[in-house]
Amino acid sequence: MTQPIAHSSIAATSPARRLCTRAIDYSLPLCMIATLAHIIGHIDAAIWPARLALVAYLISQWRLQTPLARSLLLVGLILAAAIALLHDDAGELLGHALDRFCFFATFVSALGMLRVAALHSRLIRQAGQALIKQRPSQRYPILAAGTGMLGVIINIGVLSLFGALIKRSNTLRAAGGHAYIRDTRERRMMLAMLRGFALVPLASPLSITVAVILSNMTYLTWLDLAPAALPTAAIVFCLGWLFDWLQRPAPSGLSMPETEPASLASFGHFILLAGAITLSVFAVSALLDLTLPVAVLLACPLSSFTWLALQRRRLGGGTGARRAATLFIRHSRLIFGANRVEIAVLGGSGFLGALITPLIDADRLSAILLHSGLHGPAAAVAAMLVVVVLAQAGLNPIVSATLLLGVLPDPTSIGLHPVVLAVALMSAWALAMLSSPFTAVMLILSALTGRSVYTITWRWNGLFFLLCVATLCVWVFVLSGLLSGQWRVW
Repeated sequence: MTQPIAHSSIAATSPARRLCTRAIDYSLPLCMIATLAHIIGHIDAAIWPARLALVAYLISQWRLQTPLARSLLLVGLILAAAIALLHDDAGELLGHALDRFCFFATFVSALGMLRVAALHSRLIRQAGQALIKQRPSQRYPILAAGTGMLGVIINIGVLSLFGALIKRSNTLRAAGGHAYIRDTRERRMMLAMLRGFALVPLASPLSITVAVILSNMTYLTWLDLAPAALPTAAIVFCLGWLFDWLQRPAPSGLSMPETEPASLASFGHFILLAGAITLSVFAVSALLDLTLPVAVLLACPLSSFTWLALQRRRLGGGTGARRAATLFIRHSRLIFGANRVEIAVLGGSGFLGALITPLIDADRLSAILLHSGLHGPAAAVAAMLVVVVLAQAGLNPIVSATLLLGVLPDPTSIGLHPVVLAVALMSAWALAMLSSPFTAVMLILSALTGRSVYTITWRWNGLFFLLCVATLCVWVFVLSGLLSGQWRVW
């Protein structure tokens, strides 16, 4: 008698459980759609579905989060509870902070969808192989630039892709049986990857760095940043190329097999593809009169779906749209769950920043900074160094940069050009990638090479990092002089 009852009980509850599971699986897509409806469609009724879907997603992913992500979410929850109890305008403040969280969650997810299409692309694999198989004299600039360009599309996945290709191609046999040559090649190529990826915060209009900067400094656009950020990226790139040349091994007389460099045609095709995706973001921004970070929310998912559909089209005719949609639907849990840490860290940082900023007396802080002498480009350098130092202790630049932008007063009130502050923080992001042993970048390189993160950061890359810090500190002062009109070169 008991067996049928238990079976019927499970049967009765299973549809509800399945519905609940499905709702959780699609909570992030629902948050994305509702956020887009609110931001672009100006539909106020979409605010609460977006917020509730985000909370459901964060709860469902809690067990799989990293300690940093959990800590950040807990701090945000405690601060939100304190504000709810003590602040007069708690409802409005908490609502604004949640909306910021929804925006960043949607931004990360939009880029994540682009990553899905890239990882299924034959062109990406061919371009990666072509970049690896270049002559030693040409390898650094091509590999560093290629890592930066592919990093715009597949983000940190480019390190795993290129790292696997390096390990596969850089064998003892390929080095003529010389372990020294194999290890030297590996070190130079891994550093080229690292330094190339560090250019993304400075050079990519689609990067999370730019989204954080522009969402906090709403009076700036990418076109304001580009004339200062791109030369900064060029400085870091040229320093890396110079270091690679200076640290090249001396001729040893060892016999090496001659190989022809691979054709870069596939990489040229990738550049066209990346350019088309970037242009689509600018086109959406211009046509719909949206800021660049908001345009990313719409253009990147559309680009991702179109790219994936074109790939699926080869499997037997048709447009490929149905196959692309099927892939996203069937694998939604994996696709959107893969972004859990980035969403928690970036969104949690934005949430904390939105809660803390109204509690800061900006006028008083501005007066303190002016009285202390920390104003003008010196304040920008100080902000850059704070982010870099905190990164050495494990604090993600997303958190520190967001909080600094939240608590610092209007840059003009302390004699600082806003673009100078923005570029200083973007530079800090790049420096943190080059030096912090706690970043995902270093953990991936450590796993690939079998070396400790401290070997990579300080033995391999320490001198280059210190030179970059000194150079960029000087560059911030030069940039401030150029933008303020002290010099007429700008």
